[in-house]
Amino acid sequence: MSETNYEWFIGNNLDKYAGKWVAIDNNKVLESSLKFDVLLKKIKEKYPKSRPFITKIRNKLLRLRS
Repeated sequence: MSETNYEWFIGNNLDKYAGKWVAIDNNKVLESSLKFDVLLKKIKEKYPKSRPFITKIRNKLLRLRS
């Protein structure tokens, strides 16, 4: 995982991906999916050499309570 991708992740609003898994590389969201296995398949097919930072975006209401 690249520190840059993680730093980009924590510094950006990704509310539009709430509840989804996202793959981040080169300071952008490459793909997203509600299912982790679907996301991995998309990444392997479209970006075979990429090693993205992958995380699930929490729902907005859950983040407000944490």
